[in-house]
Amino acid sequence: MKKNLLAACLGIVLSGCITVGTNYKKPALPAPDNWAEIKEQPQAATALEQSAWWQAFGDPLLNRLVEEAVNANLDIKQAQARILKARADLSGAGAALWPELNGGGSVTRSDSSDNTASGASVDSSTSPRTIYKAGFDASWEIDVFGGVRRSIEAARARLEASEEDLRSTLLTLLGDVSANYINLRAAQEQLEITRRNVAAQQQTAEVTRERYTLGLTSYLDVAQADAQKTTTESAIPTLQTSIKQAIHRLGILLGREPNALKAELSPPQPLPKSEGLTAIGLPSELLLRRPDLRQAERTLAAASADIGVATAELYPKFDLTLGLGLESIGTGKFFDGSGSRYWSLVPGVSQLLFDGGKARAAVKGKKAVYEEAQAQYKASFLKALEDVENALSAYYGEQAKRRILVDSVRAHEEAVELANDRYRKGLTSFIDVLVTEKSLYSAQSSLSQSEANLLTDLVSLYKALGGGWSVAGNKLLAGETSTGR
Repeated sequence: MKKNLLAACLGIVLSGCITVGTNYKKPALPAPDNWAEIKEQPQAATALEQSAWWQAFGDPLLNRLVEEAVNANLDIKQAQARILKARADLSGAGAALWPELNGGGSVTRSDSSDNTASGASVDSSTSPRTIYKAGFDASWEIDVFGGVRRSIEAARARLEASEEDLRSTLLTLLGDVSANYINLRAAQEQLEITRRNVAAQQQTAEVTRERYTLGLTSYLDVAQADAQKTTTESAIPTLQTSIKQAIHRLGILLGREPNALKAELSPPQPLPKSEGLTAIGLPSELLLRRPDLRQAERTLAAASADIGVATAELYPKFDLTLGLGLESIGTGKFFDGSGSRYWSLVPGVSQLLFDGGKARAAVKGKKAVYEEAQAQYKASFLKALEDVENALSAYYGEQAKRRILVDSVRAHEEAVELANDRYRKGLTSFIDVLVTEKSLYSAQSSLSQSEANLLTDLVSLYKALGGGWSVAGNKLLAGETSTGR
């Protein structure tokens, strides 16, 4: 009998090679051959994620801020915690493949009633008895149709998606730290330009007041000079606020309180410099490089596996229960070999017969989730292409604008010098001086902002391309989140 039971159980186990549901296959997404803004022959750039593009700005302080942010940012900490949760879920899903073993024991003290059938058949002197029992039982639901294996597949895909979420968070962090640092230096430069113009306009106002005192001009010129100076000066508080806000944001990005970096970042420094673009690669490479796309693909894989989990609920379930232990009246014979030993082996099978269509509805629901995830994956790829095209367009457009502004500032500087000289000689009205000074200030401010925009456009482009996350978090990612995929 034992042999027959064991043979039946073995047959069930050996038949457990069926895995219901569709085996996942990564969908192929069509990609353009090249970027619309790039006219030359495209070049592959498969290692762009390992390019520390922020170091090309040549600013040691920015490099240090990036390094500190990678190690201390709280969004990164949250993403790491989500990975730990996904790892635990994977371990839990894998545990379902193994039997569940429980051990226990009991001591039962009992006495039968004299008036029961059993009590009447024995002598009324029957005394209470104590039964000692100890053993273990094991239960095992055999994964015949692959429901557990599909759940493991889904959990593993979700773990990999959470790792990509960490990489995506890291990529966003690189862009945010760099962009806010550039905005800080740009606001400081704008403040310096404004103060220089205020000083120049103050000199102009003083000269005008002297000329008025000498009777060489009207008081209208004095009032206009003072008005222009104060108008220019009114921009200073706004710029100071922008500087403070950039410092606050950088403090938060580094996992510190808002004013933690005030002393370090308040002294003005010039804008970082850049040598321009490197090879940006092919559009199709985004699927391999951008963490958000890799995350969307892994989410799609998990949704595919979930269909198999739900489908397995429609099939029979096979289980095996084993009990083994010792049982005895009194402790003297408790360990008396075969006399106290008991065992049981119960193979079982169950099949869902009717649930009002709940299980089939669950399968349809999981298929709908898969369709949604597939559409999301495709939409994410199209959005990634758009991000790169927009960043390229903005970068090249800002380059052209900056070249024009450089010539504009040079021309306005000459105009201011000429207007002041002619005004001192009485060859022109004061309004010409005011107009040229105002135009120079506007041109200088626009050039400074354009140079900052050029850098932030470059940051946006590298972020859109998915560049730098690997080298920035090499230890963080490889040492702490690897699953061997």
